[in-house]
Amino acid sequence: MAIICATNLSAEAAHAATVAATLAGRLGEPLLLLGVDDEVPDAEAPDALSTAEGGLAAEAARLRPLLGPGGSVEPRMQRGASVETLLGDAECKSARMVVVAAGGWRTSPWRKTSLAERLARHGCAPVLAVRRDSALLDWARGRRRLLVMVGVDPRSATSDAAITFLRELRRVGGCDVLAAYVCSPLEERERLGIRTPVHVERLDPRERSMEGLDPLVERVLHREVRERLGDLEGEGRVEVVLEPGYGRPADHLLHVAHARSAELTVVGMHLRGGVQRLWHGSVSEGVLRHAERSVACIPPGAREPRRLPPPRSALVPVDFTLASGQAIAQACSLVGPGGRVHLLHVHRLKGRERGPRDFHGVLPEPESERDQVMQRLWAQVPRDTVAQAVHWSVEGVSGDDVTIAICQATEREGVDLVCVGTSSRREVAPDVLEEAVAKELVLRCRRPVMVVPSV
Repeated sequence: MAIICATNLSAEAAHAATVAATLAGRLGEPLLLLGVDDEVPDAEAPDALSTAEGGLAAEAARLRPLLGPGGSVEPRMQRGASVETLLGDAECKSARMVVVAAGGWRTSPWRKTSLAERLARHGCAPVLAVRRDSALLDWARGRRRLLVMVGVDPRSATSDAAITFLRELRRVGGCDVLAAYVCSPLEERERLGIRTPVHVERLDPRERSMEGLDPLVERVLHREVRERLGDLEGEGRVEVVLEPGYGRPADHLLHVAHARSAELTVVGMHLRGGVQRLWHGSVSEGVLRHAERSVACIPPGAREPRRLPPPRSALVPVDFTLASGQAIAQACSLVGPGGRVHLLHVHRLKGRERGPRDFHGVLPEPESERDQVMQRLWAQVPRDTVAQAVHWSVEGVSGDDVTIAICQATEREGVDLVCVGTSSRREVAPDVLEEAVAKELVLRCRRPVMVVPSV
């Protein structure tokens, strides 16, 4: 592995090279110093090329002491600023990260992107775009902790790449972490099936906006972001920042970074190209182009593989048939002592019951019937010794689409697994689950689904 630094010998590039050499020294990695001449010298201008090579050799000599005993710097002059010629396959495979100055690059009128943006778009290694402030360099020298904001989307694989890079940073030195998630309140309420009544006249004046997060939604999102982060080794505090908003996520991430004075912003990226990039835009590119401080863009290939632990929580859809009873027993044995099983009954709304409903958890009227359903749910909890060591919870909801209602409940509860029972025998029950529900759950649920056949 190696740390690669692209430089044009400007003042901005010299600062980035100092950061790169200091990091290489801390990590015990070699430094590959790539000299990039913005104005490409041709074969008829050997003096210009010779001068550039001499300047690069002098820069390598300046950086060599920063790597410590045994450290190595390899200077290499490149003709032109084309990313394809700058980073070959060998360099991409050996790169631990690419460090480049965020500014100070000359660009032609027809090329509007900086070298940092083109390197990030190339996507062969994490790209650290350095701006000229002392925070990153002081942290690399071990003088202080770094305030890092990492963009986290609990349902996007790009977050895994950003979190992997964050772990690398915390191995180098202490980092205080702001885990920022840009979320749409309306979309999150729909995803979670949370439609609690909102009495605007009772809200604090500062919360009377479309961008206010429901407390139930906020609690679930905090948990999801924490679970996505996992255990972060190293020194420094970790704080979850939920940023409600609409429009371009990059603008909201930039707002959080500015408001919280983040010294480095880490974002994962999709490697879209061509028309897709023009149509969808790019969060990472927007942050990289407009950020006030340093930015790290992490390609998906840099993420560590996610290891799924054994399930410790399960959700069981209950229709009070023999099949759901066997699914409950299966879930109980899977989560084991100390685990959690959530029993969910979905009341399928009939035509006369459909209409505007703005809260979840509505069971059939009258109230005595709701109480009866909850009592029947608690009666499904096994009474054996193993079940007594499991944490149980029950919930009753109503919905037009049973599959969606179950999926929403898995998101709210954050379970590791869904156990659904099926039976070829038709049992008479008011809200019996059809086999089609199990098939749809397998296709639509974001959690693993175990189908338990009735025997």
